[in-house]
Amino acid sequence: MSVVHGLIDFLKDKRHRSRETLFFAGLTILLPNALYIVLSILYCPNRTFFVALLAMTCFLGLIVNRFVFLVLLFAVMTLDALVIVSLYFQMPLTMIFDSLRYAGNVSLINSAVYLAILAGLLVSLALTYLVVQRSKAHREKISLVTFLVLVVAFGAADWWVNLSPQETLVAQNNFGERFQPIDDAATLHAGIAGRLDAPGDRNVLIVMVEGLGALASEDYRDLIWGPLLDQDVGDAYDVETGAAVYFGSTTSGEARELCNVNGDYRDFRSRDSADCLPKQAAQAGYETAAFHAFTGDFFERFDWFPKIGFEQLNFMENNAGLDPDAELDNCGVAFRGLCDTDVARSVERFLLDGKGERKFAYWLTLNSHKPVPPGEVPARLHCDDGGVFDDVELCRMAEQWLNVSHLVKQIALNEDLAETDIVLVGDHHPPLFTRSARKLFQSGRVAWLHLTPKAREHTLTASAPYPKAR
Repeated sequence: MSVVHGLIDFLKDKRHRSRETLFFAGLTILLPNALYIVLSILYCPNRTFFVALLAMTCFLGLIVNRFVFLVLLFAVMTLDALVIVSLYFQMPLTMIFDSLRYAGNVSLINSAVYLAILAGLLVSLALTYLVVQRSKAHREKISLVTFLVLVVAFGAADWWVNLSPQETLVAQNNFGERFQPIDDAATLHAGIAGRLDAPGDRNVLIVMVEGLGALASEDYRDLIWGPLLDQDVGDAYDVETGAAVYFGSTTSGEARELCNVNGDYRDFRSRDSADCLPKQAAQAGYETAAFHAFTGDFFERFDWFPKIGFEQLNFMENNAGLDPDAELDNCGVAFRGLCDTDVARSVERFLLDGKGERKFAYWLTLNSHKPVPPGEVPARLHCDDGGVFDDVELCRMAEQWLNVSHLVKQIALNEDLAETDIVLVGDHHPPLFTRSARKLFQSGRVAWLHLTPKAREHTLTASAPYPKAR
């Protein structure tokens, strides 16, 4: 009975349900978390820790100097946002902090979604500050008990709704000791290292496809690889597909496939060189080149690509190896660069260059970086209503992936191309906004496809001209 009496006495205390208590407790929980509440309708990583930390910060705001509180609130909300970005884009938090130096390369102002998120965070910060300052004058009327009960209830709801999905946990668990050899990569399955010393004039082309995770449905996988599964490709190449474990973001994918180690761009800073596939190829007499539609300053590729063996660097700065005076179209929104369709022409030209040397080419695609605008590639999947995926965001990414398959097919079937081993592989899962779209992918794995050239008695079909990027 003592518990019941205690509860009755608690409810009789008007301070626990006073207007000042409900005003402070309700708004200091809802306002700093408002954006994430909206995101939780679609998908939001678990952030129960920050729910509690923000509540503690707001409570301290009733006590400390207002300027101290503003700095604390800004710091906590900024850290909260960076952790969310880290989880969305599968980058370690330390990499997020390190990569802030490259923020100027990303055109967030071009994205209405990212601008709306930034504006929402700033409004949330301002309103939270004002609510706490207003409540400060009546802090003796505010019940800490009610505040704590509501914080615990909201934190429990966040934990339940946003419990990390299995694919996120698997990807996080794939991180291991830095710069150690791995045993699962598309280039390992394809045996690329063993082919570099083989006799003959066979080239190598590795294509890393931005955001291409391993779709769980075979039908969806075949849809993306479709052009490379056609009979004319099968007549000229043995085709093998599979899925590999991934860790981290794009430069982790590059370390995985080019160097077969667990790492990212930071691991090359203290090294003068690394025994990676491009270096092995150069030592075996190959001419090596890297291609990317974005700036080479991003993630320091101008610095570490030569260390791993690339002799030619083709980025946005030199029109990706095309005529430097040509006015090429730009593609993308936040990651505004050249169009992958144009870069494909440069890759093909490099492979066809008749200098007599074997060629090792690496092409990192760009245009499937979110947000993906419509109209940059042929509308093959009818994405206005979500297409076969019933998700507009995923469908537009898939159109870009499918376009890469078409571009690679055109290269592969060029009648002047020397025998070329071709590997396409994703770098990481796409950072999608909806749970339903994320569930379409295999946990912690990216897709790959390997084309092994058959004997030359097969006649290759000349490719059609490249479609316009726009």
